[in-house]
Amino acid sequence: GQVPGLSRFSSAFKTVHPLRSRNTFCFVRREFSNMSTEMVKFNRADGTEVPAYASAAGPKGGLVVLQEWWGINDQIKATATDIAAKCGVRVVIPDLYRSKVAYEAAEAQHLLSGLDWPGALQDVKAAAAWLKSQGCSKVGVVGFCMGGALSLGSAVHHPEIDACIAFYGWNDGLADVKEMKKPTQCHFGQKDDVKGFSDPEAAAKLEEKLKASGCPLEFYMYETQGHGFMNGTAWGKEMQKKLGRPEVEDATILVRRGRREHGKRAEGRWGKGREGRGREVTWLGQMAMDRMKNFLAKHVLVSLEEGDAEG
Repeated sequence: GQVPGLSRFSSAFKTVHPLRSRNTFCFVRREFSNMSTEMVKFNRADGTEVPAYASAAGPKGGLVVLQEWWGINDQIKATATDIAAKCGVRVVIPDLYRSKVAYEAAEAQHLLSGLDWPGALQDVKAAAAWLKSQGCSKVGVVGFCMGGALSLGSAVHHPEIDACIAFYGWNDGLADVKEMKKPTQCHFGQKDDVKGFSDPEAAAKLEEKLKASGCPLEFYMYETQGHGFMNGTAWGKEMQKKLGRPEVEDATILVRRGRREHGKRAEGRWGKGREGRGREVTWLGQMAMDRMKNFLAKHVLVSLEEGDAEG
């Protein structure tokens, strides 16, 4: 169940430190939503059953949300429902680990090393197909860390995916992103130290390949952030400290802005503001959520307005 290049990804995480305790998972901050998720099940093309969590039916745009290497914990459910509320989409989280959740880095490494990557890509495909069967006209995919890599891979391989968002994760063993045809948005930290997967060098290579693909592209580098910067929960902050990563910032931060549409720079590498400093923005998670909202409105929800006009 492995694909070329993924051994490098797994080995990149072997030096992380164990986290403090399982109880840290009870501290989850909900920024936007009090939504709940329900357990659903659907089948892959090969008949394999995929358990998943989904938000309530209603929105006509869908989004598959892919976990980090920890599995489906309270934090990823909270993130998914926050996205659903903020962006106006129905979300589904396929359970790639089949109910297994890691609470320490060593456990996460063990689960990651045993992941059937081609099977996980099929889980994503089935999740997107399920959303469309439930009435979603278009479906995007967003992933974090391990999920970011799967997001990019699934968008290349699967026609069921209409748009792709990837946070701090890429592995060229999953797919040749030069073949990307779907609108793509990427978020990486300038201080990320996961070599060959999400560090600035890997991000630059990914950006170059996506630019060569000609896909509609937005690419963001976050100047002050390391790996896993979207987890602003109390547990997430504890995790960053334990793993020796930069602190997730709640207050004003500086962002290196490199937005691209169809491979072209919109405002240059540094956006508006003091030269070499970027521009000031509020809490990073809110800003990234706004960027996702705008992206999904343009590439996933746009067909809904057209459909309403026709009706």
